[in-house]
Amino acid sequence: MQNFWVIQAIGAIALVFIFLSWNAKERKNIFFLQSINLVFFTIHYLLLAAYAGAAMCVVVLARNFVFSRKGEEKWASHPAWLYGFIALAIGFLLVLWDGWITLFPIVGIIFGTYAMWNVRPADIRFFMLISALVWIPYVIFVGSYPGLLNQIVATVGILAGMYRHDRKVPVV
Repeated sequence: MQNFWVIQAIGAIALVFIFLSWNAKERKNIFFLQSINLVFFTIHYLLLAAYAGAAMCVVVLARNFVFSRKGEEKWASHPAWLYGFIALAIGFLLVLWDGWITLFPIVGIIFGTYAMWNVRPADIRFFMLISALVWIPYVIFVGSYPGLLNQIVATVGILAGMYRHDRKVPVV
């Protein structure tokens, strides 16, 4: 039981960095803090023997590195990256298959990758909402309390953003 709480504490450290990233002023700092978050979540999932979750954190770490340069570097703006990261996630699914539960993080990352490739904020929020919701059964199954808290907070935050920015207000 002692190891369980150490593993949960590592996930909690990851949460600190995701919360910090949401408050960063510059795009590069957001990606940097999220990268630290992903390293801690990778360790957290590995210690939980949640290998699909750990692999998806690595995919997102690589994806964020490339996508952080999208629009600034020609090489990072090529559409092949979108399909490459989706193919990488599917490849991990084939290698790490551990039953139907393995589908959840992979599908979540596919939706998240598509979301982050988009430029329209409403589309990003919509597909990130699907991504967060799809992760919830997986984090419950593998026993990741910080992962569950992360997805719940993300879902609430996305819904708030959708309410504030994406709803159609009738003209009176």
